[in-house]
Amino acid sequence: MQPKSFLLLLGATIIVVAAAIFALAAGERAASPVPPGERALPGLAAKLGELAWVRLSHGATKIDFAAIGGRWAVVEKGNYPAAPGKLRQVLLGLADLTLVEPKTERPELFARLDLDDPPNGKSTEIRLSDRTGQAVAELIVGRHRTDRLGTGNDAVYVRKPGIDRAWLARGSLDVSGEIVDWLDRRILDIPATRIASVKLTGDGATLVLSRAEPGDRFAVMGAPADKKLKGPAVLAEPAGALAALDLADVKPAADQPVPDSGVAAASFTTFDGLTVDLRLFARDNADWLAIAASGTDAAETEAKAINSRLAAWSYAVTPDRAKLLRTRLADLVEPAKGS
Repeated sequence: MQPKSFLLLLGATIIVVAAAIFALAAGERAASPVPPGERALPGLAAKLGELAWVRLSHGATKIDFAAIGGRWAVVEKGNYPAAPGKLRQVLLGLADLTLVEPKTERPELFARLDLDDPPNGKSTEIRLSDRTGQAVAELIVGRHRTDRLGTGNDAVYVRKPGIDRAWLARGSLDVSGEIVDWLDRRILDIPATRIASVKLTGDGATLVLSRAEPGDRFAVMGAPADKKLKGPAVLAEPAGALAALDLADVKPAADQPVPDSGVAAASFTTFDGLTVDLRLFARDNADWLAIAASGTDAAETEAKAINSRLAAWSYAVTPDRAKLLRTRLADLVEPAKGS
């Protein structure tokens, strides 16, 4: 081949290759819903105040949140209040997600990024609706990529429903957890320092622990003289049963009523006149509580607030708290030597 012909052929080849590269790049851009650097959900930040319904779908689990009375409630739990701040963090995180890098367009590869279909895979689909029921935004969220350098550049893989394009988006977004993890789990938080007396009744016996001043040790009322009691720390443990008391589950009281039998009772009285009465019963392989409060003087307002918040519900509690509420005299007596 003559040099001149070779150069002409080489030039034509370069033009063809360049055109192919340009076409591929153009096709890549056309397949991308938005360019890098833009929000994953443009305009969402301005609509956060209009949201009335949020749904998280992951596998067979669906968690619905409804805006009721100025706060979010978990629909599947009888509209019980959602965890303060947790859902808000998700919504702010969604509004702040920024697209960084386009990823695969091949649906068969979505599972590698935990972006396969939410009913069958590891992804979570988020749907947001306004007060009229109109859809505001939808996004499928997949695997997280943590910033190991601690510079605040966490990222997550996302895609839009119905669009075969995965993206890496900069931002922090935690949509994991079961329904109970999205509830406002704190039931009560009455520290042991406030407790003057504890009365525990069950199995036909009553145990009363009391003290005259906050700094005093608890004493067992009517303790048998021939029995040696355990140390002060053990005697004080039941008084801490209401401190940072969290639910393990919750149901409307109408759906989980207190039975007519097999019920233990616990009554806590504080130095400032608040009394909290609990009825404890076992059902569905869990320990459940019904709670009522009363109060005198300054504690009357607190008691009304407790009843307003808790009276309509039955609460499942962890086994360690249930054990404290079922404390009996035998649990506080030192075993006989040699036994």
